[in-house]
Amino acid sequence: MDLSMLTGPMIGAVIGYGTNWLAIKMLFRPLKPIKIGRFTVPFTPGIIPRRQAKLAVAMGEMVGKHLFTKEDMQQMLLCEEVENEILRNVFGLLNKEDTVKDVCLKCINEERYGEKREELIEWISEKVKNGLIEAEIGEIIAVEGGNIIREKVSGSMLKMFVTDGLINSIVEPLGSQVENYLQEHGNEKIEPVVENQISELEEKSLKDLAEDLGVGSRILESKIREVYRSLILNHMGQLLEKFDIAKIVEEKIRQMDVLDLEKLILQVMKKELGAIVNLGALIGFILGSLNMIL
Repeated sequence: MDLSMLTGPMIGAVIGYGTNWLAIKMLFRPLKPIKIGRFTVPFTPGIIPRRQAKLAVAMGEMVGKHLFTKEDMQQMLLCEEVENEILRNVFGLLNKEDTVKDVCLKCINEERYGEKREELIEWISEKVKNGLIEAEIGEIIAVEGGNIIREKVSGSMLKMFVTDGLINSIVEPLGSQVENYLQEHGNEKIEPVVENQISELEEKSLKDLAEDLGVGSRILESKIREVYRSLILNHMGQLLEKFDIAKIVEEKIRQMDVLDLEKLILQVMKKELGAIVNLGALIGFILGSLNMIL
């Protein structure tokens, strides 16, 4: 066989291989534009570096709107395996000996906790005081006090002297004084009581707290599962809007180093890109062979 007959096909194969290899390299290289004076050399930088910003926007929209949707997240988070794992972790927390205060201090620092504790005591005390005032506790004391006095003097000689007018003249000012006292000193009297109750609550474990509330493990599991499902079904859309997955992906790709981006793409498509290069050699060989025959 005349080796010269292979010259054309081999040259075609080399050209096909070389052009495809160069085309793939030009996806990433050069990394920066090459300038000769004011003139920028065509096809510099490579396609990926030049279009990285638009690629970031396209990838962000694709992930945020098509690959990471509310429905996908709901389906994933409501699958039996994930739901049971959430419940297992919650019950693990409840079964620990950590007190209510311990759990709170894991979420916020001690200074912030102290501030919120004081605010809670003041808020509860204010609510109790206002509740007593709105219930007209002074009038209740006046009416009930008058009834007790009437009951005590009933059937005795004192009834002749202790008339309804006398009783009212005593209990009505007393009722007004009680209401005035509540307005001026209610908080300072109520706050120590509230603080003592909160101190007792702080030292309880979550498990003991649930038992005090009469919540059994089955009821608690049912309620936690119900709250979890409601959160996922009713608030997942709002949650994803706050995260803005599309924007996060866009920023990550935009800030990624081009070399890292190249490495990532080559890791995913190394075989496919290699096949394209080899296919160029094959097509070049075939075209070279046809050229020799024709």
